[in-house]
Amino acid sequence: MQKLIVALCVALFVAGPAFATPAGRAASVNGEELSRAFFKTVFGLEYGGGHTDAYRVKRYVGQVRFHVEDFSGLGKKSVAEAFLASLPLRIRHLRASVTSDPDRANFRVLLVRQADFSTIVSRELKADSLAMNARCLVGVSTHNGRIQRSTAVIVADDDFLFSRCLVEEVLQGLGPMNDDDSLTESVFNDSSKHATFTAFDEALMNVLYHPAIRPGMSGTEAQKALPAVLRSLGY
Repeated sequence: MQKLIVALCVALFVAGPAFATPAGRAASVNGEELSRAFFKTVFGLEYGGGHTDAYRVKRYVGQVRFHVEDFSGLGKKSVAEAFLASLPLRIRHLRASVTSDPDRANFRVLLVRQADFSTIVSRELKADSLAMNARCLVGVSTHNGRIQRSTAVIVADDDFLFSRCLVEEVLQGLGPMNDDDSLTESVFNDSSKHATFTAFDEALMNVLYHPAIRPGMSGTEAQKALPAVLRSLGY
């Protein structure tokens, strides 16, 4: 049975181009820190911790097909599409593309004005109570750890929110759905000032989408696989 998991972001700070390549990239990432971050973000949920897949690896298997719908009328669709198109270049084993056909999409990205956020979230995700205090949000349907569909709702009429939301909610919609305040170099921390796809988060996503990390894995199973995964990725 598929069930909707919802993750949201309530505190955002610095703007910047979401698809910028950070200096230093993955070479600066410490393997031990990356391993700890993997368990902090991939296991557990920022919201909805009672979900059956909460403490299992969650990710897509097969092609991710993004589709951007601009309800804001602010002309930021091309920016969002450029970021989405860059992801398979940064995440080694992620197979993803941007489609203009909404019927083919399994990951929708909705650009909205802040004044319309709650209404659109209510209509698309049936998440009224969460939307009251959220600044951006992604809903994810999973089955035995396999993500079936994701829908991210991104505020587009605030440059600060747009850049941060685009990165965080899209990445969360690909699997790491928990936040932790100790992750200073990550967007998976609502008090951090990052608004780009950081080198640390690039490394984290590469671990998650490594073929040896399978959807539905328990923490114990992932722990056994991680050392070889980190070595193969050079961390």
